[in-house]
Amino acid sequence: MSTLMLREGATERQISTTSTRWRNGVCEEISGVYEKTDTDGKFLYNKSKWNIIVESYVVHTNYDEYAIILSKKSSHHHGPTITAKLYGREPQLRESLLEDFRELARGMGIPEDSIFTMANRGECVPGEQEPEPTAPPRARRAVLPQEQEGSGAGQLLSELSRKEDSCQLGHAVGPCLGMFRRYFYNGSSMACETFEYGGCLGNGNNFVSEKECLQTCRTVAACNLPIVPGPCRGYSQLWAFDAVQGKCVLFNYGGCQGNGNKFYSEKECKEYCGVPGDGDEELLRFSN
Repeated sequence: MSTLMLREGATERQISTTSTRWRNGVCEEISGVYEKTDTDGKFLYNKSKWNIIVESYVVHTNYDEYAIILSKKSSHHHGPTITAKLYGREPQLRESLLEDFRELARGMGIPEDSIFTMANRGECVPGEQEPEPTAPPRARRAVLPQEQEGSGAGQLLSELSRKEDSCQLGHAVGPCLGMFRRYFYNGSSMACETFEYGGCLGNGNNFVSEKECLQTCRTVAACNLPIVPGPCRGYSQLWAFDAVQGKCVLFNYGGCQGNGNKFYSEKECKEYCGVPGDGDEELLRFSN
């Protein structure tokens, strides 16, 4: 079984690392140094042999059981590469954690066939030969290529409850290194705006579409906002509440930089802004 040990480095800005891994049938020991950064949980590792700086993030950990580390390195020949690794204090981790890790890896764009679980072949002692297997190892899927000794994926956003409770939070990119276009609700502008999501953690103010964002977070105050087509040229017909006329009207939305006074059907607009439906005017007249 491969291992990773961390100790205090030569300076306060360094962390000393020692890892063991099976390679070509022999257990190797590799030492290195992580450089701390001003961002908590972010470290730099210099692979001088290849002239590469590796950025590593501790994406999630409960300290007593596991840690998920995401690394990014760039190569002139292959471009950027993202690696996710799941480390445990024990050789065997619970299946729910492994599944969370696989989900996280997939969310970071790691293909399913590139997610592996390291087989437990016993403790890796530097210099020892790998024992011959007496029976075919049981196949098990998990995270990254074997030589990279890790893997993983997990949604890991279970701390948040209902989406509506997160609408007043600021947008959170998260510590991962992806670039996914998402929407967040801006309470000041009462609009849903775009941001680049890293792919993990963050918070619940994070939506795949502007429609989902608005329908989750928009407040009744949006009905008093002006009708804003926006500067883009997508031109889709939507509904908005015209406060002067006191009714819902069609308008051409350009596709960007509008506000919350934007509805995807006349029915939605009327229900949201309190416009009487057909026949309701008579009921209101008799109730006065």
